[in-house]
Amino acid sequence: MKRALLGLALVAAACSEQGPVAGELAISLATPRASDRAVMFTVTGLQTGVTAAPGSGYFVYAAAGGGDTTRVVVVAPSGRGIAAGQVARIAVADTRKVGSYSVRLSDVAAGSYADGDTAGVVLSVVKP
Repeated sequence: MKRALLGLALVAAACSEQGPVAGELAISLATPRASDRAVMFTVTGLQTGVTAAPGSGYFVYAAAGGGDTTRVVVVAPSGRGIAAGQVARIAVADTRKVGSYSVRLSDVAAGSYADGDTAGVVLSVVKP
């Protein structure tokens, strides 16, 4: 009887790991400045949508860049800057394939929306 239960437990565990797990991955920002107002980047990897990070209040604008790339601009509301941490979320078919996604910084806008300094700004794709 114990063998039968152990066998069922192993089968159940194996079944739960099969197939894709749809959901969201986060775009995380590390920055030396909290005064930047906007960040522009390109996400590579198949995804079905881009939204602002929950509770951030950021505005997100996304446009297909061809193939599996998407250009994204994240803008902070008036009077605020883009803080370090999650800035956006991407909807994906399988969250376990986080390594299949990459993000490349294009530009940063300072508080006045003038061209900002990209030095020290790092973006990454992570599980939320």
